[in-house]
Amino acid sequence: MTGPYPLMIVSVLLILPGCALQQEISRTPRTAVEQLLLGQALERALDKLSLPIPEGASLMVEASSLQTDRAHLQMINQERGVVGNLSWDLSFVRDVAAAHLGEMGHHIRTHASEATYLVRVMVQSLGTDQGITFFGMPGIQSVLIPFALPELTVYRKQNQLAYARIKLDIFDIATGRLIGSTPWWVGETFYNQYTILFFIFFRTTDLTDPP
Repeated sequence: MTGPYPLMIVSVLLILPGCALQQEISRTPRTAVEQLLLGQALERALDKLSLPIPEGASLMVEASSLQTDRAHLQMINQERGVVGNLSWDLSFVRDVAAAHLGEMGHHIRTHASEATYLVRVMVQSLGTDQGITFFGMPGIQSVLIPFALPELTVYRKQNQLAYARIKLDIFDIATGRLIGSTPWWVGETFYNQYTILFFIFFRTTDLTDPP
């Protein structure tokens, strides 16, 4: 076989091992992009907010979710295995929900004795998924030769999706009776970065004012 075909075949064989689709979990500390993704996903979920209670009611707001950060667990003495304090994420969810409820005309109280209703924000999901799609030849570091080959990127996509799924339960504080529950509301945001043919870079996102 003559001509450019052998070179093309060798190039394809070198590139194909570099095809990859990787999915990763969120990492901390959170970048500015991840913070914006989570915050705006939560806001979009709360945009659908409506409650089966009179306008102008006095409310106390709480937030609850699955514990995802094991750093909050006490692992010594009698407190072993007990969650130590409220996650900062839940504090943020509570405060954002309280602000939305205040904009609707409700009065937010910090003590149960001052409120008529307890609004508990149930957070089923609040986080990001990150993934990489790569087509090309990954960087090569050899122990036999004194230099490394850089990554040759034909196509790379780094995608990050934030997902928030919440609902609100409303209780009468005086009696403890459940007044009602909202449907589950969902908010999503994304931020994708692309590299094409080694040096062409661009991004797509639905964030408001991305960095």
